[in-house]
Amino acid sequence: MRRFVAATSLMIMVGGCTPKGEIVSETECNAAIATVTDTWEAVFYSDRNRTNPNNRRVVEYNRTQLVTVNGEKPANAANGPDENGVWFPARSQPPSADQLDRERQFGERVDPPEFRRVVKHTLQCSDGELTTNGEVYRRATAIFRQGDPVRVSYGLGRVLQVLNEGQPNGAVGTTQPSPSPFPNIEAPAAKERDRPVIYVDSTNGLDRGIGTATAPLKTITQALKQAKPGTIIRVQPGVYTAQSGETFPLQVGSNITLQANPTMPTSQSVQITGGGKYLSLTWAGQNTTIVAADDAQIEGLGLTNPNTRGTAIWVEKGTPTIMKNRFVGSDREGVFVAGDAAPTIQDNVFEQNGGNGLSFTRDAGGILRGNLIRKNGFGVAIGDRANPQLLNNTITANKDGLVINGAAKPTLTRNTIEANDRDGIVATMDAQPTLQANTFSGNGQYDVHNTSRYPVQVQGKNLAGLKTVGQITN
Repeated sequence: MRRFVAATSLMIMVGGCTPKGEIVSETECNAAIATVTDTWEAVFYSDRNRTNPNNRRVVEYNRTQLVTVNGEKPANAANGPDENGVWFPARSQPPSADQLDRERQFGERVDPPEFRRVVKHTLQCSDGELTTNGEVYRRATAIFRQGDPVRVSYGLGRVLQVLNEGQPNGAVGTTQPSPSPFPNIEAPAAKERDRPVIYVDSTNGLDRGIGTATAPLKTITQALKQAKPGTIIRVQPGVYTAQSGETFPLQVGSNITLQANPTMPTSQSVQITGGGKYLSLTWAGQNTTIVAADDAQIEGLGLTNPNTRGTAIWVEKGTPTIMKNRFVGSDREGVFVAGDAAPTIQDNVFEQNGGNGLSFTRDAGGILRGNLIRKNGFGVAIGDRANPQLLNNTITANKDGLVINGAAKPTLTRNTIEANDRDGIVATMDAQPTLQANTFSGNGQYDVHNTSRYPVQVQGKNLAGLKTVGQITN
């Protein structure tokens, strides 16, 4: 049974901003909730191009759910706890062949069903429910078990930091004055002064080197083997491929930064090309260049995966940051977001990727801000139950600007969606996008093409000025 502690404390609002421009506040929380959802999923598709969202549908079977509160074992838990104190239900049986046949429509094929497990971590706070990750959930439960509330800073509905961790009796005050009311979001330069740096140079480096600016390593692969949480891997301009010694996919671990050397001229670039097999927890076997873990940061790189169904960056959990990169020429897409990941993807260029510029699937969220997305198959594909926020992006000259299907509920605000070959936005199935103050122009067929069961909400826009088909409302 789900148990909650009544939120009785007064929320404290504190103004501040992260380097990403997020408004930051503080609040007190009274419970940590981990919700485990297990399902079996089968993909039904109508032709061989099963990656086309218009030709595929995902059907769920045998969904089970288990809620852990403050790390305490639920009565019907079958396994656990994991390292964060989360318990798990018994694994359900896959759908039978008869069940699949009953669901299959005329002319459809179906893939073998896949098991999917999603863990959602939240804190119940005075200001409502805030999303977080497993590490914060674990730290918060330790404080709750002492009988104390947890005080956190937060922005855009997610926890940024536990503020009263390690203090006697959960005290809010500090024994030493802090240089910032939000220590976890001080200016990047201040943070980097105290972080170890490993240098990589594919032309002049040696993997038996020590990784300094004067004795760099040759491969990013070797740097990642040596990196510990907090490390910055600074990559010199050059080409990084399997031929130069890289082993793909590159696994960028939690709280590791992989970045082009910011002191080099902008005319010199880092290009990482290639991919390798990766077993996704939610999408089975994939081919990807980089796998980004929670709180990883990837900045200033050129990334291409030319392999069949190749993806440049795969994100499946946590809140990594992907910014100021160039995603050009991958066989499938630049970034694929799966699971319940909520990355920040900002100020990148996505161009001439064969499938999509980006894909958001499963229960993914996060922020897509200030990107240029052009000349891809679909600019952005959003499916399943994904609910990202898209802010101030330019989505242009793609086959379709955005394709939104499944039960996805993204919010699009102040984006420019123009000159796409066919439609600006396509909504199908049970999709429910919300559009706020976006600009449409020059799309070949429709600005908004809605065939979903629900009307598309267009806020702050004169509908008479749009080319639309299907249910549209403001």
